Amino acid sequence: MDPNQAQENNNASPQGYSPKYLIKPRVEGLGGWLVFVQISLYFSLISIMYVLVTILFPVFEPETWNLITDKTSPGYNQALIQLIIFETVVNVIFVITAVIALFLLYRKKRAFPKLMIGYISFSLLVSIVDYAAVSQIEIMAQGDNGKFMSEWIRSLLYTSIWIPYFIRSKRVRNTFVN
Repeated sequence: MDPNQAQENNNASPQGYSPKYLIKPRVEGLGGWLVFVQISLYFSLISIMYVLVTILFPVFEPETWNLITDKTSPGYNQALIQLIIFETVVNVIFVITAVIALFLLYRKKRAFPKLMIGYISFSLLVSIVDYAAVSQIEIMAQGDNGKFMSEWIRSLLYTSIWIPYFIRSKRVRNTFVN
């Protein structure tokens, strides 16, 4: 039974008339807290693309890559090579997933909340792995200044807020129906 109809029946006057101010409008659409989700997706997409283009992709230029991967080079560090490859692959996955998420969001597809829960969970997992990996690489750990720990905490807070929202929100349930 429609909640509005049940509410109408409970609050109906003896004549069967229910005032409109007693009827709660159905919460749906891309408003409310979903505005912040949209902003977050765009911000993530832009910031990750910036990191890829300005930091990660330039590392793969032959001069820099040879310096890092040549075992006779003073800049050689196998763990750093693995971290760079991991970061690049993960960030490309995040970009692709964010684009798919935006597509599903605006199409109001039922898969969107599940994708976002996976995206957010994967983001938390990556931040944990990142923190562990960076703490094992001496040169990175020295220059960390708590950046990776604060990123991990931010990711944990983000996860603890948005996953329950996608699971329990009436707006999410009513909006993503296609």
